[in-house]
Amino acid sequence: MEKKEVYRASWECPSNIALVKYWGKKPAQLPMNPSLSFSLKNARTKTSVRMESAARRKVEFLFEGQPSSFAERVEKYLTSMSLEHEWLNNFSFYIESRNTFPHSTGIASSASAFGALALCLVDLKQQANQKNFTEQQFFQKASRWARLGSGSACRSVFPSFALWGRFAGFADSTDCNAVVVQNQFHKDYDSLRDAVLLVDSSVKEVSSSAGHELMNQHDFKDARIAQASQNLKELLQVMKVGDHQRFFELIEKEALSLHAMMMTSDPSFILLHPNSLEIIRKIRQFRQQSGLAVGFTIDAGPNIHLIYFEKDKQAVHDFINSELLVHTQNKNWLDDCIGEGPIKLSDEEI
Repeated sequence: MEKKEVYRASWECPSNIALVKYWGKKPAQLPMNPSLSFSLKNARTKTSVRMESAARRKVEFLFEGQPSSFAERVEKYLTSMSLEHEWLNNFSFYIESRNTFPHSTGIASSASAFGALALCLVDLKQQANQKNFTEQQFFQKASRWARLGSGSACRSVFPSFALWGRFAGFADSTDCNAVVVQNQFHKDYDSLRDAVLLVDSSVKEVSSSAGHELMNQHDFKDARIAQASQNLKELLQVMKVGDHQRFFELIEKEALSLHAMMMTSDPSFILLHPNSLEIIRKIRQFRQQSGLAVGFTIDAGPNIHLIYFEKDKQAVHDFINSELLVHTQNKNWLDDCIGEGPIKLSDEEI
């Protein structure tokens, strides 16, 4: 009996929060517009994959030790990947995954999940082929493969800031994968923090995938693509010089433009709740009264991300506890900050 080939890989990958939003996609998970994000430190997915040679591919997936509906998405992803990467058809995959943050908390778990899985697959490809990629090749390939599972996941495989999408102002940019943006910004942005205010943790009435689809025939599609590119161009400039006032104006405009596109699609949908709007109002009022550099962003959901700097942590936390938690679900919130990207794990660390 022929001995099975067995390979193992384990990676931990962060989620990310977009400052310039990706909304709308072309075939093969390519973005309609460029986006910019920063990876988080604490909100991470840990994934371990055991790959065994097999006559026919089989996929087993456990999330936090239990069967999960996410298994269907993973199997569909591997089937799609195998059309181009035929070596995947020669193995079975046993996958275990867990998050360091609660599910349905307004943090993009699909970004960290597919980022971690893609990192494992690139690692396994190295092992099976007995040929190592350079560090740049490794993470570029992981970003491309992560994109095919979840578009925003391609940004999660990099530390700090990542840019995804072809952009005239950034020479290495491409629609196929994200690129890291290093040593380009004022030092203050290395201390960004993200307080996630949980307005509603229930399943969204419209999935992000459905929302992206509605962009194809949207009346304002071309204007939105142009706006995102212009906002990205200006945001990169203000972050270089440390213009915090304009930084927050731009990221808030981006967040509200995202939701404006949802509200004006056909059919339209509204994901913001009354409490979301009240939190936004209070953040703007707090900024005006305190003079602190704080602001918000929002992903495709009702939860508000309060963005601020490390030096203002105590004042912001006092504000959250005294003014904002009354508008959250069960007074729940998560505090995170800019992170240093993915980590390769040993089997003992899963």
